[in-house]
Amino acid sequence: MAASLRVRWAVYLLVCGLVPWAGVKTVWTLGGDALGVNGEDWLRGVESDGDAVYQALAAVGIDLTVLAALLGVFLALGLVHRWGMVFPRWTLFLAGRRVPAFLPLAPAWGVGLCLGVYGVVLLVLVPLSLVGVIVRFAPPAPFTSSGDVTWMILFGGLAFGGSGVPSSWGRGPTDGVCLRRSGQPRGLADASSGEGGGGGRP
Repeated sequence: MAASLRVRWAVYLLVCGLVPWAGVKTVWTLGGDALGVNGEDWLRGVESDGDAVYQALAAVGIDLTVLAALLGVFLALGLVHRWGMVFPRWTLFLAGRRVPAFLPLAPAWGVGLCLGVYGVVLLVLVPLSLVGVIVRFAPPAPFTSSGDVTWMILFGGLAFGGSGVPSSWGRGPTDGVCLRRSGQPRGLADASSGEGGGGGRP
């Protein structure tokens, strides 16, 4: 049983917050310029500070953090769709088997909650900086202005909050797919209890 249409649309809208942040980082990784940052300067920073995996992916135009964020989106979508509870056909030998409850919920409640909180904090800091409650963000290299950094922090808040918050919801009690202690979706658990007792009670 998938989540309600309202919950699914809420998740879709939240994960769309990833688009500006991922778009800017992808432009940089491909050598383009965005938010006052020169793509070549960005790639030089990756070459000097990034590890081997980061550098290898950047060499083919893929940003490692964007790739990780996309995996988070995949997890968030799995929590509100049926294929997140029952392995789909393309999983071959696992197809049709129930997804263990801990498999999506452990990273959802752990990593998802941390990312969600981090994103919300960034979204709070941006307006506080703009109205002068806190000091404006200093532009670290390769940024050249405080305004550009502020935009990137805003994009980061939308991205981390948008991918982390839905994951931390993790089959909560209001989305129609929460788990019982048995690990069954609510609808299946209620149905099985009804069959065992000669029919469900109102």
